[in-house]
Amino acid sequence: MANSSLTLSSIDFDSLKNNFKEFLKTQSVFKDFDFNGSNINVLLDVMSYNSYLNAFYLNMVASEMFLDSAQKYDSVVSHAKELNYVPRSTKSSVGEINLAFSTVGFSSLTIPKGTRFTGINSNGSFTFTTGETKILTSSNTTYSISNLQIFDGDYFQDSYVIDYDIENQQFLITNQNVDVDSITVNVIENNGATNTEFKKATTLFGLNDSSVVYFLQGTQNNLYEITFGDGLFGRKPINASTVIINYRVASGPLADGATEFVLVDDLNDSNEGDILSETVTTVVSSSGGAEQESLESVRFTAPRYFAAQQRAITSDDYSSLILSNFGGEISDVAVYGGQEVEPKQYGRVIISIKPTSGTVAPNYVKNKVVNYLQEYIPLPNRVVLTDPDYLYCSINSEIQYDTNVTSKTSSEIETAVRAAIDSYSSENLEKFDSDLRYSRLINTIDNSDQSITSNDTTIRLIKRITPTFNTPTTYEINLDNEIKYKSTTYVANVAHSSLHSDVFSLHSEHTSLISSTFTYNATDGSVYPLSFLEEDQQGNINVFTTIGTETIPLEKVGTVDYINGVIKLNNINVASYENHISLFVETELRDILATKNKIILIDQADVNITVVETRR
Repeated sequence: MANSSLTLSSIDFDSLKNNFKEFLKTQSVFKDFDFNGSNINVLLDVMSYNSYLNAFYLNMVASEMFLDSAQKYDSVVSHAKELNYVPRSTKSSVGEINLAFSTVGFSSLTIPKGTRFTGINSNGSFTFTTGETKILTSSNTTYSISNLQIFDGDYFQDSYVIDYDIENQQFLITNQNVDVDSITVNVIENNGATNTEFKKATTLFGLNDSSVVYFLQGTQNNLYEITFGDGLFGRKPINASTVIINYRVASGPLADGATEFVLVDDLNDSNEGDILSETVTTVVSSSGGAEQESLESVRFTAPRYFAAQQRAITSDDYSSLILSNFGGEISDVAVYGGQEVEPKQYGRVIISIKPTSGTVAPNYVKNKVVNYLQEYIPLPNRVVLTDPDYLYCSINSEIQYDTNVTSKTSSEIETAVRAAIDSYSSENLEKFDSDLRYSRLINTIDNSDQSITSNDTTIRLIKRITPTFNTPTTYEINLDNEIKYKSTTYVANVAHSSLHSDVFSLHSEHTSLISSTFTYNATDGSVYPLSFLEEDQQGNINVFTTIGTETIPLEKVGTVDYINGVIKLNNINVASYENHISLFVETELRDILATKNKIILIDQADVNITVVETRR
């Protein structure tokens, strides 16, 4: 029976020692002992320390038993293995190049898998290699290949001899920075008579005792492990066979941004003939590199991947499958049905992917996503891949701050406000389904420095367009935000006096849509620099141009649907512009909503801060 004199309210060292003392004081044999000054104090220290150590150890062991509370990466990976989830590996940065060779004596030219190139970026020099063998043919002495993908990292090899007398023999990939997409597994059997390449399997469906497959799983020390079938699901290799594992070791995001590549290997060694010269032209600079998946990411993703149950039915299924397999290259996914777009695409699944770096995913990433999903969807050709629709924000904020509260200058206050806005954008925006909430933004600005007493902030939505020069271009832009309708006596489609530098500030209070300037090709053949677009509160969009001190209307080029937030530009012919044309739109609500495939961004170039001193 438990002794009621022993109180177990805490497991820290001092509490345990005091509990032991109180317990011993209740025992008649220890009634007159000095527990603080005698040798028994040392024994109490030992007992308390031992009890505390055991309690701490058991608590840590219990924590590692559950995915939610585990702190060690190995423990989280072990739990993820039970959910059939493989943590994302380091991903190679990928570039695309064109290659051209001038040769003598070739019937065909072979570029072997693993051919090395050097790529340079701000982080230094990196090795890039080809991912597969390419054989080029030509009717003359010039050989070329376009859009050749090269991957950051060099190839390594691990080899093992299968010995079924070893219990739980492991076939480990010995480098933590392996890109698992590059793994090839060959099994050499019958004393070298057969060399069979085993393919990666992710499910037991469709497997039998002759399926030549291997399975990949995470294991201890941030490594990965190859396992083979058991003779029922997947073929079991013959005892004493040799396992050869080839893979690429990547540098992750450090290799992103390489723009110049140089061929390192001498291809004459793998060909019969002489290469007189080669030309390497960069098509796409390297991107898509990623670090190995973090502990918290595995903890979050593994149960959601398991919920998809190896099928793509709901939107969450698609998102989980894509992010679990392409998390290093894709940072966010939006999935919705074709019935939600115009024109309707019934039976289609619209998927928009935001790449980890840049704004638009390369074509090779999109192709990989589509091909990967084909195994999980019930019907073929259902997937339609789209790029994110980016909406930017123009922020004009007048900051009032009390000079009695701070010694900071107005420029330092401006820097603090800009940093706060940038932090708000990175934490609350820049993803699908992330709306800009006006009250939260102005609260963030107020809290950026204790001396700020108030701010007067206005926001306009910006849609950037890039028409092809000197080509009539039609746009239908669906903002999914109601555009403010201003009932006013201001007449926008007649000439009015203004200086060009004041066009935006003068007109924006009267109109809900105005653009940045560009050079316009009018339908009569005239060319007008310093032109801009402006709506007239009657649903029309007109082109204006500034000549001297006068703003002159040219012609109607589009319409505005205020309620549905749709802007249509018809055959607009632009001769030139700088970077892009920005359409500044005032929305009916001060909040800006991100629906379907829209992502809201705040570009610091669109942030205008005015700091005003006040004294109490």
